[in-house]
Amino acid sequence: MKKLVALMIAAVLLCGAAFAETADAYTTASATKTVLTGDALTAAEEVLMAKSSLLSSADEAKAEGYQAKEGTAIAQILSVNPDGSVGLSTISEWKYEGGKVFVRLTEGQNALNLAQEGAAGTLLVKGEGPWYILHLKAVAVTVLEYSEETAGQFDQYYSGAANALNEYDIEFDVGVIEQSFALMF
Repeated sequence: MKKLVALMIAAVLLCGAAFAETADAYTTASATKTVLTGDALTAAEEVLMAKSSLLSSADEAKAEGYQAKEGTAIAQILSVNPDGSVGLSTISEWKYEGGKVFVRLTEGQNALNLAQEGAAGTLLVKGEGPWYILHLKAVAVTVLEYSEETAGQFDQYYSGAANALNEYDIEFDVGVIEQSFALMF
């Protein structure tokens, strides 16, 4: 009987220990991803700044002497839709600067998912070799309501005029930057 009680206590302790453990969501999620720190993070930040857009408005892009930035990259921004599915938008208007990401999104479900303080998202950016995965938390949102008078303030690639869609400027803090050579986007 003592052996049975001892065995049951040991099993309970093992189960309790197993349930008490948590996994690091970044480093244990996939062997193909690496969380960047130190020199690797600094190098990634330099690539991200070089690939960032200017976030130019239509009026700025039309101004005399305007010169588009060379080498900018298209990115994918992800969020969680109200039904639990993944929201994904391909965007050209994003900027990485000093541990922050700034984006301009045309009104749609993905923009609505991200346009509130505290909203979580992920930005995927193709580097020269790896993809960079930036985990984001929204800290500030500005909504530009569409009208004929405000049209020039919208980003230079804005395509929502026919439906009078608003534009969302969202500032994110970057919590973690990972790299992966195995993304499918």
